Amino acid sequence: MEKQLLAEFELAAINQLDSHFPFQALSFALSLVSNPSTTRSSLSSVLKTLTLSLQNPSHPHIHHRAVLSVLHLLSRRHPSLRQDAITAIRSFSLLPSTSTRSLADALSVLLSLSATDVNSESAFLSLVFRPCISVRLWLLRNVSRFVIRPSVLFTVLFGLTKDPYPNIRSPALDGLSVLCKCIVVEDENLVQGCYFRAVELLFDPEDTVRCSAVCAVSECGHLLEKGRGDWSDTLFVQLCSMVRDMSVKVRVKAFHSLENVDTVSTDILLLTLSKKASPAMKEKNFPGQFTAKCLKLPASSAAFAFVNGLEDEFYEVRSSACRALKRLTILSADFAGEAVKILVDVLNDDSLDVRLQALEAMHNMAMFDCLKVQETHLKLFISTLMDSDSLIRCAVRRILKITKLRTLALFRTSIDGLIKSLELYPQDEADVFSILFNVGKKHGKFVVNMMHEVSHLIQPSFGGKWSFDNAKASSWLVLAISAPVSLEKQICSIQPIIFSYAVTIMGRISHGLTDVMDQNNLLTYLSICSRFTFASAAEFFNGEECAFHVKQGDAYLIHKAIDEGSSEKIFDLERIESLTAVLQKVNEIWPLLELGLMDRVSRILGCLKAELRRLDSNSQCRGELIFISYFLDAIELIGRMWVRCMFPKELYTYQTGDWGLLFDKLDTILKEMRYRFIGLTKEDEFLIMEFKLVMDTAKLCTVGACCHHNNDDLDKLRSGAQQLLHEDRSVSLSRFVTELYACLNGSISTDPNPFLFLMPLREFKPRRLDLPPRGKLKCIEALMDDLGGTDFQNPLPFVPGLPVGVSFAITIHNASPENRLWVKMSVEQMLTQFAYLDMAELGEGVDDDDAAAEARKFKIVVPFHKTPKARCFQLRVCVVVECLLPECAQTNKSIGGPKHDVVHICEEKHVYFSMSAP
Repeated sequence: MEKQLLAEFELAAINQLDSHFPFQALSFALSLVSNPSTTRSSLSSVLKTLTLSLQNPSHPHIHHRAVLSVLHLLSRRHPSLRQDAITAIRSFSLLPSTSTRSLADALSVLLSLSATDVNSESAFLSLVFRPCISVRLWLLRNVSRFVIRPSVLFTVLFGLTKDPYPNIRSPALDGLSVLCKCIVVEDENLVQGCYFRAVELLFDPEDTVRCSAVCAVSECGHLLEKGRGDWSDTLFVQLCSMVRDMSVKVRVKAFHSLENVDTVSTDILLLTLSKKASPAMKEKNFPGQFTAKCLKLPASSAAFAFVNGLEDEFYEVRSSACRALKRLTILSADFAGEAVKILVDVLNDDSLDVRLQALEAMHNMAMFDCLKVQETHLKLFISTLMDSDSLIRCAVRRILKITKLRTLALFRTSIDGLIKSLELYPQDEADVFSILFNVGKKHGKFVVNMMHEVSHLIQPSFGGKWSFDNAKASSWLVLAISAPVSLEKQICSIQPIIFSYAVTIMGRISHGLTDVMDQNNLLTYLSICSRFTFASAAEFFNGEECAFHVKQGDAYLIHKAIDEGSSEKIFDLERIESLTAVLQKVNEIWPLLELGLMDRVSRILGCLKAELRRLDSNSQCRGELIFISYFLDAIELIGRMWVRCMFPKELYTYQTGDWGLLFDKLDTILKEMRYRFIGLTKEDEFLIMEFKLVMDTAKLCTVGACCHHNNDDLDKLRSGAQQLLHEDRSVSLSRFVTELYACLNGSISTDPNPFLFLMPLREFKPRRLDLPPRGKLKCIEALMDDLGGTDFQNPLPFVPGLPVGVSFAITIHNASPENRLWVKMSVEQMLTQFAYLDMAELGEGVDDDDAAAEARKFKIVVPFHKTPKARCFQLRVCVVVECLLPECAQTNKSIGGPKHDVVHICEEKHVYFSMSAP
């Protein structure tokens, strides 16, 4: 069968080779190539014939495209012939007779096959100025696959924004937007020219071009506002002028760009919610469009922008306006107060998506304590609890959960709304109970006042029959039991009998409070409160013999018991559950980084570090505590790198030195995580190696990476990715690692564009760090007790140029014979000397207790030979551990010292010397 197909193929090709290559012959070739059992000799014959057909200039473009497709399939299915196929396609691309469209098809195939010398700057420039529209469009869509200097690419894209065809102007503007995200242009005039070119195209007759122009104005405007603060208002007003565009897509894009504005004056913000501008704002103008003359953009262009957007006839525009308000309301409390009035009206919108976006905006305002709801607006807001859609009801309850209600009337209205919603939708009982409990914790005084009014309605009816099955009674019980755990002080106690009533529906309550306490703790809590007869709930927390814990936010409130054994058991529970809560919170903060909210992430991580410091540092979990502390530091530094790469407008004010300090600090932390701990699992090592890859990838995306990066960084990145790929396959590879490896395989130049590495970096998300078993991790630590000279008022004597001896009592914890330990001594970071510590010969184990069984203590006198020629000097001494891996090899090796990088395992001691010392 194979021979027959080959014969028919050659016959069809030879008979009509001079006129045109028939599709019948191509179908025979496709059959032979697709069959995996076709012999190499037959495939070589097919390849030879196809190569000859490509060299025939009489064949039309459609035949050349079909032949290129077959050659592409041949190289994919049969790798042994790939190089021959690439040679044939490259020869075709070099023929003078090759048409522009065929040349673009040939380059596309070569790029997909990772061929060399086809993605160069010269190849791009030779095609981009040809008259064929489809070729220019293909080049603009595939520009990231070419290795082009940013300055050249910027010039080409800037020129193509004047192309007569709109389908070229639009991708050229998109390319400028992407380029502004990925590099930092130091010439402000160049950025300003790009900005005003985009402003000029805001008036383009084509909708697609105006959409791209809005994005370009936004990106270039962000760069300009970093250099000059007055550009923030200019950018905002310019974008507001486009929310009345005739095109729905342009209006949506304008509101999306407004969502990304970082700073803007409160007066301008308030103007977007007002029909009339103040006299002062009417006279205010901003730089407008640069054409034959300079046009001014009046501030009144922003008037009524959001009102128009929220009243737009298309729901896409209204939804986009709500998303923009979600971000902008946190910039000004006055603006948030005015925006609430409009958002409440939007809750009656016909579109579910618009209503959800309005509620998301209000939830964001509540998170930043900007939601100031008046009583008249609250009634309309609470009415949405009766909405037929469960997503709307859930969103309203999420807002009530974190909203601070400032008056008893507002509190009562909210509770009544929740109860009515529960009566109408009993399937929401668990969620409503959870919200009632959380709202009650925050408003303890209001709960007590309200319960005094309704307590008689909870009492059993005549004959001793209870009616707790109805929504009102069960809701009031949940509200009542939340008062004793309120964060407010001096809360009067609820009647103890009410807690007894709550026990009868404990199963329903427990189902709603799974995020607060489990059923056993709830039973203990209700039992204690039902016996509680004091006037103040504060006394309860000091004298009860039982213990319970209630989860509040991220920490646990653990109430101590009188019994010592019980107290120790509760303390262990506190430590384990707190570590679990810390790690769980870390997994939830990355979405905040994807929004660019680095400051908020830093505050959360600071709280988590404070929670770790609160725990017992001498516990058996000390190794886990130190490792998680390093993990939090690494997450914060990686987050800062990631945000600066993904939001490059932030880079405009940063210096290169900031990046260097950031990388050095993270590199030190990762080395300490890897080399200071004994008992790391494969997952732990994999996580650290992945963090290292993220750092090396971010290095190639820095400000000067496109021009000044070190080729060693690229080699280091390649070796790190290959090492991860060859690690234990029991640990799954993340999408970041696979995308990075694919990017490195496709990078054939030693000087790639920096934004090529942004694609895999966008896929990075930190792996989950599971809580290790108790006491599994051991941290290598050292303690140095000085024996003199550490007080600068009592220095040790020395003679310049002669050695001195430094005495220390050193205790080493958790070091194994495989660890190479050194004493590092340095003067002004210039004169450094190392002394090796042989653990097999120095000291004996300390056997005072089990906790110190892995410690070794000894006294040592370390000579320092490099005393400077000075009257006095300060010697810094510490114990370090050597990083015994090839990638940690030192560039400048110390004679007789460690051959690899070192990590400090104790605090530095300062020893002072003076010639005049006695």
